[in-house]
Amino acid sequence: MRQPTLLLSRRPGTPWALALGLGLLVAGWEGRAVHAQAAPVAVVARVGTRTITAADLERRLNNVPPFQLRSFGSTQDEIRRGFLERVLVREALFAQGAEDKGFTERDDVKDRIRGVLRNAMLAKLRGDVVNAGQVTDADVRAYYDKNAAKFHAPARIALWQIVVEKREQAVEVLAELEKDKTPKRWNELARDRSIDKVTNMRGGNLGFVTPDGITSEPGVKVSREVLAGVSDVKDTEIVPHPVKDGDHWAVLWRRQSMKPVDRPVELEAGSIRQILLHERTDAKIKGAIAALRRDHLGEHGAEMVDLVDVTPGGDLSPVRRPGTLPPGRRLTASPVPAPGPGGPR
Repeated sequence: MRQPTLLLSRRPGTPWALALGLGLLVAGWEGRAVHAQAAPVAVVARVGTRTITAADLERRLNNVPPFQLRSFGSTQDEIRRGFLERVLVREALFAQGAEDKGFTERDDVKDRIRGVLRNAMLAKLRGDVVNAGQVTDADVRAYYDKNAAKFHAPARIALWQIVVEKREQAVEVLAELEKDKTPKRWNELARDRSIDKVTNMRGGNLGFVTPDGITSEPGVKVSREVLAGVSDVKDTEIVPHPVKDGDHWAVLWRRQSMKPVDRPVELEAGSIRQILLHERTDAKIKGAIAALRRDHLGEHGAEMVDLVDVTPGGDLSPVRRPGTLPPGRRLTASPVPAPGPGGPR
């Protein structure tokens, strides 16, 4: 492998930074006379096809905590040279060696390169959103007003019910619960006894109920009698008597309660700004994907993914060749006809 070339030569006694600064100063004076000439690039090392500049060295040094930099030397010159040799040149040597051995053609390496490029693209899109301008107070207020339900909510009660036709049946359910007041037993009784087909298969769970009887289940509303019945017990308690609910009777379990919520916009402004930035970033990413698909997606044979078998457990099966049968469905050879009384069979 070709040895790296270090270009850090200077006169004895001249600090490295001073030597570099003098070189840049001279280049600057020369640039006044010839404006069309490009600014020189201070190259500190070359490794194969790679060039490490002073700007690269400075950028990488700025990303290292001071306590780690001290491990590269006791003076600034030792730190710069040690970091260059033990980090940047070492990285470049490994990278060059990997290219020489053809590692860039390996599938796993290609996956990682694509991952780095993807993350760089996402970081660029996110940066574009941030640089486009901050979320204004008017934006925050508009989101707050549009999503008032997120920041204002009345007191609510989590309620379970078992609905039966007759009071005697409700008394029997309560007697069963006296023997075993576990959620498991309640769910069994709700499944077997409750005539409310909307909730019986999920333990009679009505979710959180507001003071006006509105539940989290669309179209399901709790009567005033039910709300009055659970108002006499504390959280986690079962109402000790059947509650009349229209033409039916209900056994009720007050699971928990939530206090009313009223969060002012001043308290939620920070989180709303983050939400809006996330929404704008998401829209930016979706727009970029749509544009990239339009410009670069040339072939998309989605039907070919059927050649890859994925089991319900998430395991991959070997890819089947087109026209082959899955395991267990292969055709067996026909048996050889055997002579019989009426002929071969």
